[in-house]
Amino acid sequence: MTTLAEGEALSKAIQGLAETFGDRIDLREEERSKFETDFGKVVFQTPGAVARCQNAEQVAEIIRYCREHKVPIVARGQGHTQTGQSTTNGGVVVDTSAMQTIHSINEDELYADCDGGVVWHDLVVKVVPMGFVPPVLTNNLGVSIAGTTSVAGLGVASYKYGTQADSAIELEVVTGAGDIVTCSREHNADLFNSVRSGLSQFGIITRVKTKLRRCKQKVRMYHLLYDDLGVFMKDAEGVMDPDDTRFHTLESRCAPCPIFMKRIGDGLKLREGAQLYAYWTYPMFLTVEYDEGDEPNDEELLKGLSYHRHLQTDEYTQEEFCRRLEPVFEIWHNSGNWQMAHPWMETVLPWDKAQEFIEFALDNLPPQSLGPAGHILLWPSRGDTSDVPFFKHPGGDFVMGWGILPAVPQQFLDMALENLDMVSKLSIGYGGKRYLSGFITFKTPAEWEEHFGTETWERFKAAKKTFDPDGIMNPGFINYG
Repeated sequence: MTTLAEGEALSKAIQGLAETFGDRIDLREEERSKFETDFGKVVFQTPGAVARCQNAEQVAEIIRYCREHKVPIVARGQGHTQTGQSTTNGGVVVDTSAMQTIHSINEDELYADCDGGVVWHDLVVKVVPMGFVPPVLTNNLGVSIAGTTSVAGLGVASYKYGTQADSAIELEVVTGAGDIVTCSREHNADLFNSVRSGLSQFGIITRVKTKLRRCKQKVRMYHLLYDDLGVFMKDAEGVMDPDDTRFHTLESRCAPCPIFMKRIGDGLKLREGAQLYAYWTYPMFLTVEYDEGDEPNDEELLKGLSYHRHLQTDEYTQEEFCRRLEPVFEIWHNSGNWQMAHPWMETVLPWDKAQEFIEFALDNLPPQSLGPAGHILLWPSRGDTSDVPFFKHPGGDFVMGWGILPAVPQQFLDMALENLDMVSKLSIGYGGKRYLSGFITFKTPAEWEEHFGTETWERFKAAKKTFDPDGIMNPGFINYG
């Protein structure tokens, strides 16, 4: 709890920040209120100031001032986190969204050199016509390159290429000490390995060299429906075999077919004696890239897969495929879904425990609890494609990502959070590891140690002391004890 004296000191420091840096600092209430929550709309805390920075030097100046005056600071690109990871109570939000320059595309060494605030959409529309694409793209391209690198960044090609943090070749970082450092796997590797999936605990990523790969301009997508999770997982293993090069991406989800009511106790009262239930299916979407005039052989590509039904086949250009979910997001905006709370609970499960956990969870999940546009994530991947130290997963040849991604009206939020927390703890009991951009309820150092494992947790704490010695970067989200 902040004391009166601490509050007065913080207020004075915020005022001094504005006097020192002028128009770069915004103290207007209407502007600060725009940063009081994130996409999750679960945590609300109003910053004392918004600092709009356009380069690393400006970020460093703000951090040095905040360090000197003990002012909390948090980086924010597009604010797509879901538990207030990109908000601060009374501190400074460093808004990096103006850092939008794509500096160069290296066609020989296959990378893009971008400001941290560049959103993936802008990089895609620039490089795809040139015959390149980032190896891993999240479904939402309206998020920043630095932002997803800071949390890991998962996509439908992660089973081949790991996370977006794995695609980082070189980073420019302003540490919590106010130093501007260029780092990579070869130089300043401790910092490089800390800020990738480091949740902005150690500094702010201001520039990223991120990998590209060569791509073809046509994409064919096969919509396959499975009605048995075990069969789905067996086919997914085959698709993800490194020796099987038929497909370029693997996307899936759990799709409910609402049935009726089922008895769960005595009486007819909803939630006590009866519950709506669904029959769950498992769509799999596989893609193949090709050039005009070299169309793929559908029958040959799908041979050996044991799907229930082949629902349809879609054709895209490469850019259309990368942007395929934009119409869905437009519907969410138009329907009011985007304005609801999004306490997304995502977890990465051991492959051998995944089917038991998922079937149990779905059997107890009323389909209406997802809201009008919520969905259930199903994300098979190989377990050996990422070397990012602070991105935790169970390991093994394969892992299964799974998540409840609801849209919740505020009047039902408390009940939803209670239920999601129970599912989260159950997944951890099954050996799962939470994806940390979402709805996280870890409160104690012991819970964070359980997530990271003792050895990694000690490295995480040591990195905090090294790169953010005064603890000003995103305080409060992680309890270091």
